[in-house]
Amino acid sequence: MRSDSETKNLIAELTKWSQENRVARIWWRDDDVSRPTSKLDSMLKTIDILDFKPLLAAIPKHSSQELAKALETAGLPIAVHGLSHSNYEPEDARKSEFGPSRDLHDIKIDIIRAKEQLSNIFGNSVIDCFVPPWNRIREDIIPILSQLGFSGFSAFGSRSSKIHESNLNWFNTHVDVIDWRNTRHFIGRETLISQITDNLRRQRKRSGTSEPIGILTHHLDMIENDWEEFRNIFTILKKNNAVRFVDPLELFH
Repeated sequence: MRSDSETKNLIAELTKWSQENRVARIWWRDDDVSRPTSKLDSMLKTIDILDFKPLLAAIPKHSSQELAKALETAGLPIAVHGLSHSNYEPEDARKSEFGPSRDLHDIKIDIIRAKEQLSNIFGNSVIDCFVPPWNRIREDIIPILSQLGFSGFSAFGSRSSKIHESNLNWFNTHVDVIDWRNTRHFIGRETLISQITDNLRRQRKRSGTSEPIGILTHHLDMIENDWEEFRNIFTILKKNNAVRFVDPLELFH
């Protein structure tokens, strides 16, 4: 185990969880699954080594039977990640496939079609969870997802205080391993550990039942060295009694 300061901070925070007889739950989601590649192989290798299953958010229009065959032995749950991951917003607006620029009726049709297409490819591996591309969606869509065949929803960051939806198993991710604003590459070991520690600290200090901390990866934007650092960090977490890796099926059942 490395003895750098960020790792020491992480261990110190987990020690506080142990002292309070609490266990931090951590789950993992990977977005933009669309085709079999060597980058997908690197992620599957990491899954095997860590024995830690992610929820795969797959793009229906970009997926194929070839991808289904590449994943068939992994036994991973698959969520609906939009329909085509296309942007319908103006150039000066934040990207979204299901944003304010689109007609509500058209959005509903696309979401229903997306689930049908993905189920035709992956069968029972597809779960009733919707993950919007770019983690953005019109807020008036979320309360009606259950009417469109979904019982689960996942985006990024804190849930909107404007939405009070009790019918969905709603679990967001909180730590994105890609630096989208600057390098568009892996954020690096120190930053990843720091963000995990910060989220653990906030969860521990929050009253009530703690939400599981979600880790978000995009395997198409990662290289083998990134996964090596990822494995090192999550090996530390897995060995700690104050941490439990959560299977997505526990959340989106």
